[in-house]
Amino acid sequence: MSEILEFLFDPDWARSALLLALFSTAVVVGVFTYLNRYTQKSYFSLWTIAWIFYALWLGVCLRMEETPQVKWLIMARRAFIGTSALCMFWGSFDLVNTRRTQRELFCAIGLILLWSYVAAYHVQDHLWITVPVFVLLAAAGVYSGILYLQHRRTYRGAALLAYGFIGWGLHLLLFPAQPYLPPHLLVFGYFTTAVLALFIALGMVVLVLEEAHERQRVLLDEYKRGLISRRQLEQEMAVSEQKYRALFQVAGDAIFLVGLDSLEILEVNEKARELMGLKKNEPVPKSLLAICPDLNLGGATLWEKQHRVEELIQPSREFMLLRANGSRVPCEGTVNLVECNHQPALLITAQEITERKKLEQQLRRSEKLSALGQLVAGVAHELNNPLAVIMGYAQLLTTQEHPVERLRADLQKILHESERAAKIVRNLLTFARPREPQLAPVDINRLILNVTETHQKDIRDNTIAFHARLAEDLPPTMADAHQMEQVFTNLLTNAIQALSEHKGQRKLEVLTEQQTNCIRITVADSGPGIPKEIASKIFDPFFTTKGPGKGTGLGLSICHTIVEEHHGRLWVESEKGCGSRFVIELPIIKCAPKRPETAKTSPSLSPALPHSPVARRILLVDDEPGIVDVLKVLLEENGHHVETAHNGAEALQRIQTANFDLIISDLCMPDLGGEALYHEIQKRSPSLARRIIFITGDTVSATSRRFLESTGNRWFGKPFNLDELETAVRCLLQQSAAPAD
Repeated sequence: MSEILEFLFDPDWARSALLLALFSTAVVVGVFTYLNRYTQKSYFSLWTIAWIFYALWLGVCLRMEETPQVKWLIMARRAFIGTSALCMFWGSFDLVNTRRTQRELFCAIGLILLWSYVAAYHVQDHLWITVPVFVLLAAAGVYSGILYLQHRRTYRGAALLAYGFIGWGLHLLLFPAQPYLPPHLLVFGYFTTAVLALFIALGMVVLVLEEAHERQRVLLDEYKRGLISRRQLEQEMAVSEQKYRALFQVAGDAIFLVGLDSLEILEVNEKARELMGLKKNEPVPKSLLAICPDLNLGGATLWEKQHRVEELIQPSREFMLLRANGSRVPCEGTVNLVECNHQPALLITAQEITERKKLEQQLRRSEKLSALGQLVAGVAHELNNPLAVIMGYAQLLTTQEHPVERLRADLQKILHESERAAKIVRNLLTFARPREPQLAPVDINRLILNVTETHQKDIRDNTIAFHARLAEDLPPTMADAHQMEQVFTNLLTNAIQALSEHKGQRKLEVLTEQQTNCIRITVADSGPGIPKEIASKIFDPFFTTKGPGKGTGLGLSICHTIVEEHHGRLWVESEKGCGSRFVIELPIIKCAPKRPETAKTSPSLSPALPHSPVARRILLVDDEPGIVDVLKVLLEENGHHVETAHNGAEALQRIQTANFDLIISDLCMPDLGGEALYHEIQKRSPSLARRIIFITGDTVSATSRRFLESTGNRWFGKPFNLDELETAVRCLLQQSAAPAD
């Protein structure tokens, strides 16, 4: 083996082998220098310095062949090897991010220089001064190789570097034994240095190329992902644009996109075109100033323009928008600063508030009417009591046996006007406190016949040709008979009054017919008709075309409310000079087979009965002295003994001390009202509770009506007719089978 090595590595080739090793080292230095510049990695700088010092050691080796015993060259060789080892270690530390400071490196180099000086000038043993620095460099090479050995499966260049650094580090351990080795082994060592250096350079180039290829692949993947993301973003932007366009066009508010620089209208949606009154192909005005006449800019800057537009168009401030026909529309809106085509623009939204203003006016009017209704309810209730007194005394005077005829006529006028005032009060109460309809089976045809029968005299007196065409197969429906009778009465009365002043042909017709799911009632007259300008107001409260003292303007309003409470409709079809048609549609509500009811204001009364031959004891309970006096006169003229009480508590005291055949009681009284009095009497004497007649001035109160209907007792609303009350008293007394308990 030795002979083969001696043959292959001739000792005469030592200088050539050394030059080859120096060349290979220079290649490594060049490669590392380029990679340091290309990759900007700090460990390449340290490794480049390490290989430069290694090259310097090789150069000193050439010089020492000529002068082997020069001490400063011996010192330089050790210093170059030691410095190369330290720079190699520090570069490896930097490779694994275990960085050491430059101060530590310089201190270590200083120690190496000190050791090299001592070894060269004071130590004579060759191994002692050579082995430490070469072991240090060998350890640095092996450590670097181990670091790359961890990545040998990922990169082929890392494997080459690992094997190159480890081999290079191990072969350095031969050089300390140079004086003791045959010359051909030294030549072998230099050739090995050259080969391993080139191996390291090749491995580093391959590794960098592989890393570059990997980075390129990663960048390419990122680029592809970026392209995919960009396409997705472009698609999302396209979808978003379509959604924006769709929302822009179908938005409920008018939208204007206006350039801030010139206030040019860039784009509008369909609602904006509709708001401006533009036809389909009609061009949009060019400037915002053309549709906002109140906007005054002058030579304003961009900021001033934005400020003035925002000042004019606000959510809570009304501004006028000019339509294509020149009319002005009240609007409210908002202004937002946006970017359009890289230029500032104003996004303006506007809403027409014409309908809202009408609703606000109606709401204010409704609030006023509500307040007025509360006032009217209180006043009307208080008026019922004096009206009852006036009517009562007028009736009493007219029934006297020998009144003066002129006095009788005057009393009849008093009675007529009092009844008229009572009707007005009832209408006011109905308007102020509308009650829910009390539904029961109703025959509409029968109800209409009853109403028309009561108006026959007025129809004849005004020479009106009347026709009633009522459908024979009209089904019954659920309704409040009293309220519907009030509606029909009002419509017939209005028609008769309109015809009474009409000079032309006088015709009045009432029709009923069955539609799909409803009953239609039509009241038509050939009177003067209703002008179009007031046709929309006739159902408003307190609106009337009649002269002073002839109407309150509540009749049609109450009718309209009643029909709506029945989930029906009431409207008018009329033209001036062509008569009027009032049409009612009521839904058909199925009801159990039952005899339909007609209207009633109180329980039915028996026909007039003869005066009772036996005087009875009657208790009269009311806090109004006038009403008490009238009723007391009426009942005493019929031969009854009458006692009075001003409230329920006083009435209970009277009942405890005496027996009564009949009680007439008011509902609303201080201390103890009529309802509480009824319940107390019912506990003590149920038979006497059934012989109570109630009188009240609050007939439209839901609470009062529920109580009155729950008792089944007879009741009268103030002001009442004395004849009817007298009849009810006689009837109830004769129905009682025995005296009071």
